[in-house]
This record gives sequence, C-alpha cells and structure tokens, in this order.
Amino acid sequence: MVSDTFPARDPLPGTVKLYSRHVFLCTGRASWPSQIEMDGGFAQALAEAVDAAQAQLATPVKITACDAPSLGAGMDLLVFPDQVRYVGLSVQDIPDLVAGCLAGGAASRTLPNEPLQGRYVFVCSHGERDPRCGQCAPSLIAALEAQLHAKGLAGDVHVHRTSHVGGHAYAGNVLIYPEGDWYGYVSPADIPRLVEEHLMGGAIVWDLWRGRMGVTPAQAVQMAAPPGATARN
Repeated sequence: MVSDTFPARDPLPGTVKLYSRHVFLCTGRASWPSQIEMDGGFAQALAEAVDAAQAQLATPVKITACDAPSLGAGMDLLVFPDQVRYVGLSVQDIPDLVAGCLAGGAASRTLPNEPLQGRYVFVCSHGERDPRCGQCAPSLIAALEAQLHAKGLAGDVHVHRTSHVGGHAYAGNVLIYPEGDWYGYVSPADIPRLVEEHLMGGAIVWDLWRGRMGVTPAQAVQMAAPPGATARN
C-alpha cells in the first residue's frame, strides 16, 4: 500500500516522455545502484554509447535493468518493440548493437538473438532510487502472479521487476509490452482489471494509463478517454 505521506494524485496521461525503444538489461537481480548508468559496467557503457549516437536515433532509447537472468556468459537484453532477446553480449558488442539495432531499427544480423514469446509485464521496484516503488512492488508482483495463475496465463505473461523507469511519484508503476503501455498509481486491487481488461481483453484501463511507447505526452493527453471509455490496443 502507498503510505499517506505520498503526494496527492495528479493526472496521469502525458507523464511518459517520448521514447521509441526500450532495452532491459537482464541482470538476474532485483537490487541495483540508484543510477544504473553509473555502475562502471555494461549499463554505463551502453548508456554512454546511446548518448553518443543521439544524432542517429530518431527518438530516444530507454535503458533499464530487470531481474530476468541472462542465459549464459555476458549480458542478455530484452528489446521492445522489436520483441528480441540478445544473448550473451559483451561491452565490445555495444557498437554493433547501437548501430545495427537501436539506430538501424532492425534486429542485428551479427549479434546472437532470438525472438521473444508472449507478453511482458514490468513492475518498477527500484527502492534504491525512490522508496515508493520499493514499497509498492512486492504486493503488486504477488497480486499479478496470483491473478495470472488463476486465469491460466502464467506461461504466456512474464512478470519482472525493473529499475527506475521514470515517474516514481506515480508508484506503483506497471509497464506492459509489447504494446508499451504504462500504468501508474496501480494498487493490488487494480491488478484484476489490468489482467482482464488489458492482457485478456485488449483494452486500455484509462484511469490508470500514463502513456505509451512511441507516443508524445501531448498525444497521450489527446488519446486519453473519459472515465469508463475503452479503446482497443
């Protein structure tokens, strides 16, 4: 539960900055430094390479860590909307990744990768960055896993903890891919609606919706419908 000390709720639509691609680093853990891009390792090298390539990128690339484990030596990456998992990358592979995939807009032909199956739900749990998501995440993840099991979706929908995504003031934050829809102020009581209406029914839950990958804040505000309205993904 979010404590009474958290800020009053503000309007959600338009609170997601524009980005075109989301890269999740498969760290195999759910605790990260406050600034993952300052870790001195793969995350920092990737963030620096993306910053240097901004002129070649049509719109920004978002980089976060998640608790999914890498499959072997090196770092695995989950990339959306490409729906691709890059396997066992090293820092030396980053220039090819940025030039071929992130700037080129297509899965790399030189780096090992495989298509992703199913849907992915990411819950911000980065307590080291802000305590609100650290408090919200455990109960949200437990509710998600229970609801997915009850609906027979546990094998098709993958749930992961993620580092800072932006907007801890809107905790709990839940992201659903491959659509790239963001939800804020999510409580465990909201999970059945997210599962039934969004994951099963293909409809946006507007009263919790913050925005979407590839959509500007102004466009998100325009897309947002009155309470009770529905739209197809």
